Amino acid sequence: MYTVCPDCQKVHALTLEQLRSDRGVMRCTNCSSLFDVLEFISESKPTGIAKGEKPPQPLPWEPVKTAGRAAYWHAGLIAGLLLLAAQIVYFEGYAFSQNPAYRPNLEKICEHLGCRLPVYKNLDDFNVLQGSFALQPDHNYAFHAVITNQAEYPQAYPTIKLTLLDYNEKPFAHRVFYPRDYLPAANGTAVIAPDATTEISLTIAAPATKVGGYTFKLI
Repeated sequence: MYTVCPDCQKVHALTLEQLRSDRGVMRCTNCSSLFDVLEFISESKPTGIAKGEKPPQPLPWEPVKTAGRAAYWHAGLIAGLLLLAAQIVYFEGYAFSQNPAYRPNLEKICEHLGCRLPVYKNLDDFNVLQGSFALQPDHNYAFHAVITNQAEYPQAYPTIKLTLLDYNEKPFAHRVFYPRDYLPAANGTAVIAPDATTEISLTIAAPATKVGGYTFKLI
């Protein structure tokens, strides 16, 4: 036995077990319409609804099918996915770009899209080789540090927080130095190449309190 979907004209084969279990109601596998198979049941394979024949009225519980609903649904799904992707990039894009596990793939994507990732910066990839804070003949102090970039990518110069201690090892002054404060004005680069070592030198005016020690950290 056969029946045909009144909406899309798809022909369905029927068995007695299907008629008993579904009570004569079938959902078309092609267009998802719900229809009464008994309206168009036949022993031979039909070719569709006869010309001029009206399709059956929808059952009371059957939702009214609107033309193009599937297309609207797919368009809405795509728009929703694009919006979700945009939100992820906006809120988590910087964190992803700074993750060494994702950065190589992101760089390949940017090569095709013509975009540029934020400069890589991970303080754990810096290694401090040397640090000193010494009194100079002019009674000012000279701060000197040597750091190495152990990352696989060029990395932005770090910000330095310098803290001065008195003779009781209590902090009494601190200052934050940004790369623009210690980089030469003629230095056009603001990144340290992978495995490269750089020296940082600063002149600090002598404070009123005698300096008994110092600490510094990269931030």
